[in-house]
Amino acid sequence: MKANKKSLWALMLVTLVPLVLAFVMYFQQLWLPTSTTNEGRLLLPPEEMLDVKLSFQDAAQQEAVDKQWRLLIHTGGDCDPSCLNNLHMIRQLHIALGKEAYRVTRIALLDDLADQKQLFDDYPHMVIARLIDPSMLTQGKGVYLVDPLDNIMMYYTFDQVGKPILKDVKKLLKNSNIG
Repeated sequence: MKANKKSLWALMLVTLVPLVLAFVMYFQQLWLPTSTTNEGRLLLPPEEMLDVKLSFQDAAQQEAVDKQWRLLIHTGGDCDPSCLNNLHMIRQLHIALGKEAYRVTRIALLDDLADQKQLFDDYPHMVIARLIDPSMLTQGKGVYLVDPLDNIMMYYTFDQVGKPILKDVKKLLKNSNIG
C-alpha cells in the first residue's frame, strides 16, 4: 500500500513540477533567451494591419492579398532611383523564394498612384497601393512583414533589403502552416 502512495506522489510530482516551472518562467519572464536568429526587428506587440488604411486601384487587388504573407514596401513618397533599386531587389528576393513565392505578395506603398504607369509596367505582379495615413506605420520608411492574420510583425530598413529578409521569410514560410 505504501509503495502505491509513493508511486502516486512521484507521478504527481513528475507532472506538476514542469507545469509550475513553466508558469513561473512565463509570468515572471525568467530565464528567457536573449539571442534571436531573426535579421529584422521584431515588433512587439505586433501592429494591426487593420489600422493601416490602403487605397488599391481595384478591389480585386485587395482580395488577392488577403490571407497571404505580405511585404509592405513603404517608400515614404514617390519612387526615386534608390526606391526603384529596392523594388528590384525585393523582386529578386521574391524570385529566390522559389516554389514558396506564391505565398508572399509584395505591396509597394506610394503617395500618388496617378503617375506610376512605369512601375505598373516594370512590376506587373507587384501590388501598388496608396498609403492613406503614413503615421500608422510607426517605424517609418522600410519593409514591413505582415503575416496572414493581419499582424505587422517585422520591420527591415532599406539597408537590409536582400539576404536578411530572404533568410527570415524562408524560415517563416518553412515553419508556418498558414498563408
